[in-house]
This record gives sequence, structure tokens and C-alpha cells, in this order.
Amino acid sequence: MKKIVLMMLVAMIPFLTMAQKRGKKGDTQAVEYMVIKGIEFSMDSEGMSIKERELLPESGDVRKMQIMRLFKKEVNVIIKFDFGNESDKEISEMKRSAQKYNSMSSAANAAAAQGWEFVSANVVNSTLGTTHYYYMKRNK
Repeated sequence: MKKIVLMMLVAMIPFLTMAQKRGKKGDTQAVEYMVIKGIEFSMDSEGMSIKERELLPESGDVRKMQIMRLFKKEVNVIIKFDFGNESDKEISEMKRSAQKYNSMSSAANAAAAQGWEFVSANVVNSTLGTTHYYYMKRNK
């Protein structure tokens, strides 16, 4: 009985090792990745409308000013597409067009129109502004 079990185990080793398909040496990566980085700058009181300035307290309460900035519709945003080392015509066109986007959603929609799929996002707050990272992928 022990010999039969041992023979079966030895006979199954080739089948178990062939379960994974080996890639060819010349294969390229089948998935492309991209990061959309958007830096959102806070507006100061000079960038606010007259009505919004009237809502600010005279004592210069910083907290209320920060809250008003959160509700501000117009925000200065700088957007950058990061593809790594890729130098393709489509990629260079997307990098040039990044200047015309004024929100992260418009940049993500433009990438989705090019076949990119949203994977994940991170938001980092700092004293200078808010930085958004959108991670995208696309099958080649």
C-alpha cells in the first residue's frame, strides 16, 4: 500500500509542475498603468467674491476661512499624467492636454475616454494644498 501511494505521488509531480503556464521571453507587459496627480491650491481671501468676504469674521478666524475654502467652487488645480518611461504619441498628447483640465473628475473622464480604468485613489492634505492621486490601468 505504501508503494502504491508513493508511486502515485511521484507520478503526479509532473502534472502539478505543469499547472502554471510559462511566459515567453519576448512577451511584453499586457497591462499599462498610469497615475493622475492633481495638486489643488487653496484660495486666499483675495480670490473670494465680495459676498464670501462678508461672511468672514473681522477677527480673522482662520478656521472659518478654511471652511469657506472647502465650499469654494473655483479651485486652482494643476494636473499631471504620469506614465513612467512610455513615449507614445497618445501618451504625449495626454500629457500636453493636462493643462486644460480644471478638476480631477475631468482628467479622469478624459482618461476613461482613452480606455483607462480607475483602480484606486489617495488624497494627501498639507498646508500648501490637497494632492490627489488617481491610479488607472489599461489592457494593451
